[in-house]
Amino acid sequence: MKRITPVFVTLALALTVWSCGGGSSLDDTEAKVFLTIEITNYTPDVDICLQASDIAVEQMSVTSATKDPEGATSPNMDVQIDRWVVTPYRTDGGSVSSPQWTYDQTVYVPAGGNAALDNYRIYPLEFLSEIPLAYLLPENGGVDPETGNTNIRQSLELQMFGRTVSGKSVSTIPIPIAFNFFCLGQ
Repeated sequence: MKRITPVFVTLALALTVWSCGGGSSLDDTEAKVFLTIEITNYTPDVDICLQASDIAVEQMSVTSATKDPEGATSPNMDVQIDRWVVTPYRTDGGSVSSPQWTYDQTVYVPAGGNAALDNYRIYPLEFLSEIPLAYLLPENGGVDPETGNTNIRQSLELQMFGRTVSGKSVSTIPIPIAFNFFCLGQ
C-alpha cells in the first residue's frame, strides 16, 4: 500500500504537468502576431448553371493581433500575405469533395490592425464543372449520386499564409465558409 500511493501521486503530477503544457494553434507560427479572418458578407447559395465568374466573398477582414496582449507592436510585425489555400469538404454526408485550390494573392495586414477585403475570389469558376459539382448539371442527371440530392453542401476552408516584415512565417487560423451548390438556371 505504501508503494502504490507514491506511484499514483507521481502519475497525477505528471498528468497535471502534461495538461497544463499550453499549446495552441496560435503558437504554431514563429511570428509574434496571429491572424484571424472574419467573413462579414457573402452569398452562400450558388447556382452553378448561372454562375458566370469565380466565387467571391463580398466582404471579409483579416485582423492581426499580438500573441502577447500586453505587448507592443512594431512595423517589423506587419504581415504580407502571399498565398491562399482553399480546401473544400462535404457537409451533406457525401465523401467526394471539390478540388483544393491554391493561389497567390498579396494582402498587407499592419501589426495590430486589419485589412478590409471586398469582392475577393475564393474559388475558381472552372472547378464548378468538375466532380462532384458536375453531377448537378442537367447533362449529368442533375443529382448527386452519393446523396441522391439535387444540391451539394460544401464548406470551403480558407487559410492564408505569409511572412512578417522581419521574415517570420505566419498563417491565419483556418475558417470554413459554408456553401450550397445547385443548378436551377438550366
